[in-house]
Amino acid sequence: MKRIMVFFFLNFFLLNSPYSYSKGLYHKDRDWNIFFYDNCGFPSNKNLNWIREKNNKFLRFQLSDKQIGKCSSDNKIRNGATYWERAELKQKDTFKKNTSYEIKFKARLIEGFQNNYEYFFQIHGYSSKKCNTPILFLQTKGKNKHLRLLLRKYVSEKDRNIPNLIKKGSFKKYKLSTNNNHRIFVKDILNKWVNIKLLIHFKKTDGILDMYFNEEKVIENQSFDMLRCHTPHIKFGIYRPGNDQSKNLTSIIDFDKFIVNKITKR
Repeated sequence: MKRIMVFFFLNFFLLNSPYSYSKGLYHKDRDWNIFFYDNCGFPSNKNLNWIREKNNKFLRFQLSDKQIGKCSSDNKIRNGATYWERAELKQKDTFKKNTSYEIKFKARLIEGFQNNYEYFFQIHGYSSKKCNTPILFLQTKGKNKHLRLLLRKYVSEKDRNIPNLIKKGSFKKYKLSTNNNHRIFVKDILNKWVNIKLLIHFKKTDGILDMYFNEEKVIENQSFDMLRCHTPHIKFGIYRPGNDQSKNLTSIIDFDKFIVNKITKR
C-alpha cells in the first residue's frame, strides 16, 4: 500500500510540476498539456530558466553571441551561415497525419530579436537523418524586424516522396499583419504577452493552416507541403545563424501555456 501511495504522489508531482533544465529531462508546467525536452543540450546553463511572476511560472530562453547550438548540424557551415546558435526545446510526442489540431501558446519578447533571421517557433518533420527538414517557422526578419511565417513548399508531387530535399524544397513567406494591414513589428510587442493559435490539418504529404495573433486571424487557409517520412512536432526557443562579421545581440523570450488539442477536421 505504501508503495502504491509513493508511486501515486511521485507520478502526480512529475505530471504537475516543471522539471529542471538538465539534458534529457521533460519540461511541462501545470497549465500546459504537452511535454517538451532538451534533445541536444544547451551552450550555457543560463539559456533556459523557469521564472515566477506573481503566481505564474513560465519558461525564459536567453541566447548570446557565439553560443553555438549543441545539435550535430549547428557547428557546420549550412544555409549561408558558418555556424548556428540555438537554445531550443522539442516536443516529446509527434502529431499524427490525417489529423487536425489546435495549438495555442503565449510568447513575450523581452529583449533583442534585432538580428536577421531569428526563429522562435517551428514545426519540424525530423524522423531520421535522411528525413530532416522543417515544415513551418515563425521568425523575426527585415530592417525594422517584423514577424514572418514560413511554410514549406516543394517543387512537385514527386519531390514530396524523396527525403532530405533541402536544396529543392523552398519556403513560402508571409509577413504577418493585422486586419488593418498593420505589420506586426518587434518594437510594438516587446515586453508584452501575445497569444498565438494555429489551427492545422496534417495530411500525408501536405496540410492546411489558419493562424491567429491575439485572437485576430492573420493567416487563413494556407497550404504547406510535407514529405511522407515527416513526423511533425513542435520546437521552440531561439534559433539563428551565427555571425562572424559582427556580434549577434542577446535575445530573450518567454513562453507559457502550451495547449494542444485534437479538433474535428477543418
